[in-house]
Amino acid sequence: MSRTAKQSKKKTKQTTKYVSRRPSRCSRRAKLLKPPCSRITRPRFKQGAFSRTKLPGAASCFTEHTYPGADTARGQVALPPQDTSTLSMYSYGVVNRGKHPALVQIQISPNAVDYAVDSQEVVEGGQTQALVPLRFLHYTRLVILPVKPGEPTRLDVYFQAQRMP
Repeated sequence: MSRTAKQSKKKTKQTTKYVSRRPSRCSRRAKLLKPPCSRITRPRFKQGAFSRTKLPGAASCFTEHTYPGADTARGQVALPPQDTSTLSMYSYGVVNRGKHPALVQIQISPNAVDYAVDSQEVVEGGQTQALVPLRFLHYTRLVILPVKPGEPTRLDVYFQAQRMP
């Protein structure tokens, strides 16, 4: 009998230990304490223009809207309004892909028709800014403008929100 055959015989002669399939109390309790959205991660693919990301089972936890390639060549560009009435926390991430600065305004509205400027920032070329509204109303949108009319730029905008159950 060869050496490998002897080793395989030894492995098969080992006694099998049976483990209880019932989970311990600690593991059941730990599962109850985890929030329902703890296993949810962001998608790894880039979204198209004006798209909405919905993760399976995460409708009540995390939402992301992406607006890549928003261009300020035509002047003022208003992105679609977001219904922020049921969100716990939300913010805008603005990435300036061009070399010219852009003026970015957060506008809020009670009815999605009449808007007021909540805050504004200048995002320099090649920079990234995180913008958070200071006040709350039912709707929120982002408006982008070139700082100088003859110097357009291109921005990628990310709206990310979290809703706590």
